[in-house]
Amino acid sequence: MSTTTIASLSTDDVAALSSTQIAALSSSQIAAIETGDFEVMSSAQISAISAAAVLGMSTDQLGVLSTGNVQGLSTSQLAAMYSTQIEALDADQVTALSSTQIAALGSASLAVMSTDELASFTTDEIAAISTKAIVALDADDFAAFGSNVSALTSKQVSALSTDQIALFSTTTIAAFGSDQVAALTSSQIGVMSTAAIAAIATDTISSLTSKQLSAMSSDQIAALDLDRTTALTSSQISGLGSDAIGAMTTDEIAAFTTDELAAISTKAIAGLSTDDLTALGTNVTSLTSKQISALSTAQIASLSTDVIAGLGSSQIGALTSTQVAVLSTAAIAAIATDNIAALTSKQLSAMSTDQVAALDVDQVTALSSSQIAGLSSGAMAVMSTDEIAAFSTDEVAAISDRCPRNRRDCPDLQADLGNVDHPDRIAEHGCHRIARQQPDRRIDVHSDCGSVDRLHRSDCYRQYRCSHLQAAFGHVDRPGRSS
Repeated sequence: MSTTTIASLSTDDVAALSSTQIAALSSSQIAAIETGDFEVMSSAQISAISAAAVLGMSTDQLGVLSTGNVQGLSTSQLAAMYSTQIEALDADQVTALSSTQIAALGSASLAVMSTDELASFTTDEIAAISTKAIVALDADDFAAFGSNVSALTSKQVSALSTDQIALFSTTTIAAFGSDQVAALTSSQIGVMSTAAIAAIATDTISSLTSKQLSAMSSDQIAALDLDRTTALTSSQISGLGSDAIGAMTTDEIAAFTTDELAAISTKAIAGLSTDDLTALGTNVTSLTSKQISALSTAQIASLSTDVIAGLGSSQIGALTSTQVAVLSTAAIAAIATDNIAALTSKQLSAMSTDQVAALDVDQVTALSSSQIAGLSSGAMAVMSTDEIAAFSTDEVAAISDRCPRNRRDCPDLQADLGNVDHPDRIAEHGCHRIARQQPDRRIDVHSDCGSVDRLHRSDCYRQYRCSHLQAAFGHVDRPGRSS
């Protein structure tokens, strides 16, 4: 039939056309059907129009289709339509489209829909939008979805351009669910405004991956309030850099659990301010040995005595010599007596005389023989008489054992150990004194120890620690003691 013949068909004639006859019509023949005739066509006839022929439908013809006929449009017909044809559909007709039909629409078709039409989309219809078509929506379109924006799938969210994400309103972001927040790419996160970051719902914060968090700027991290940072998990915190940690407030850091503190990377630990460290209070004990070792000298030097007192033995032992050297005397004095034993000889040797002098009797008493051996002569000289008097025989021996190897490390024990009357120390001091004053003399030592030997001065100092040797040095109070 010619287009003229088609145009001359009555309404009844058109209504009588079979689906097979309709399917055989070309686009020009479809265009020749009078607009009013489309009002009487059945949905079966409408759906029989070929995808090629549907392009012949005018906007007026489309405009008179009933909602039932619109629902009869096939996905191939909708996919083939020009955007101007889709634009001709009114709000009621668009509302009549099914999610399957929506899925067939391309980006150009979706772009011409009004915000009112988009607002009519159900959650299923929103989820049906193809990832290729989703890029056609702008910020106003997403805003039109309202709370239904949470129906967007993870694939749809990931397909959004950074330009689209950057223009999202805080209301849109706030409506995002956990799956959608988790679907945001690092690039998308990077373009979000601080207001948008702050709008992420507290109960969805935990869905952010470490990769997403590491993509955030310090300003974006700073935009998170206390409730949101508190919602972060240990695995999320492990992905934060030093700038991100530094961007958090003291209150936010103080709210970290012990597991979250332990999760801070050794690189990120530098982001903790001195106020942060103080605010941690007793939670400072949850810092790992590696974290302690990673603290800068400025951070260490700023630690309060309360913080130092809260450190455990493993943390004290993790301090580097450089870190120990910058501790204040008050900080040294604050080290718990139980943790003194954790100090290594290297740490003790790094202490200044002022730091050693800050140790009290209980702390000095807690030192082991090996720790005592690591103390310098200058360190020994600043110890009080009470501290020296508290030394055990093994600890005194630890000092004397180093003398034969390097006599320069062994000044007169009277100076090293103070003016004490502990018999063992007096004996050693006296033996050393005779050896120093008469270097060529080989001496006999007689005592109640049960042995009489001819000893060199070093042997005397190193080996002979009998308390009764005081008789050999001018304090004879029992017969038979001489040297």
